Parts: sequence; structure tokens; C-alpha cells
Amino acid sequence: MGVRTRKKQIPTSYGNRGMVFEGHIDLSNEMYEAQDRAVINKRPTPVKVLERKGQYITLAVFEKPSTVDYDGIYRDRRIDFEAKEVTDLTRLDLNRIEKHQYEHLEKSYKHGSIAFILVSFVRNRKMYLLPFPALRAFKQASQRPGGRKSISIDDFEIEGYEIRNGRVPVDYLAAVDKLWFPAKA
Repeated sequence: MGVRTRKKQIPTSYGNRGMVFEGHIDLSNEMYEAQDRAVINKRPTPVKVLERKGQYITLAVFEKPSTVDYDGIYRDRRIDFEAKEVTDLTRLDLNRIEKHQYEHLEKSYKHGSIAFILVSFVRNRKMYLLPFPALRAFKQASQRPGGRKSISIDDFEIEGYEIRNGRVPVDYLAAVDKLWFPAKA
């Protein structure tokens, strides 16, 4: 008779959620730059170091909220976007987009930036680009009494653009071309 053992569950760090998706975006951005297509950078989160032991940081705090995950230049236009990885099969909770992130996208869009969110539905193996105007409409609808507090994957199918692997692992610039540069795509 075999002995049943329980696998030790490793807790998922809330802060590290989305690191795989962001790693694929980072690689895509490196490839875009190597192809001389765009310069898109991961924005660092501002931290204040409180304690060090030699070369190691032992205690740090977030200095202030960051803006969004990525920004850069593509076809002479500024790009600003936030990346979210979702384990839920059917929806992205709007509360996953922090107030400061939304406000940054809103201001950037107002001043001519290509602004959007990239969302990876991990269990569905689907990725979408949702332009800021669509995000704004969902956010405004959520503020009304009885308004939905999430965006369904069906909404992403209608209002967003599915991102596929292409010339790079997360070829979001193909969707940017369709949305913002249709004559040049």
C-alpha cells in the first residue's frame, strides 16, 4: 500500500503576480528594439532603501505609486500601457487597475499618447489589448449604481484586440498598428 503525501503549497506572492507575462513583454520589447521598430521601457517602481547589509537591500518601502508598467515611442508616438495577468477564466476585476494607473493612462491619452492595457487570461491562454477609450467606458459604467465592477472576457473579444505570438512573443504592436495606424499596417 502506497503512502499518500500532500504536496507543499507555495504561497503565491501578490506582488509577483504577472511576472511571467511581464517577462514575455520585456523580451518582446527587446526584440522590437533590436528590429528597430520601437523603444518601449519597463518603468521601475520608485522605492526608498531603508536598510542595507553589504550589497544587499534588507528593507525598502515604496516611495510613491508608480505610473504604469511600460512607456516608450512607436512610429513617432508615445505609448503608455499597463500589463495585467488574470487567473480568472472569465473576467478582469476593475479594482486591479489602481487609481494612479488609470489616471496616468487618462492623462497620457488626453495628450495624444497611445494608451491601453494588456491583459493575459492565463488559464484561457489568451491575451488582449484594450484601448483606453474602452477602459474608460467600463470604468465609468462601474461607477453607476448596479454597474459591473469587472470586464468580461466576452467584452475583451468585442472591445479589445486579441494578441497573438507573431514576430515576437507578445506581438502587441500588431494590434497598435490596426488601431492607430490602419493605413500603414
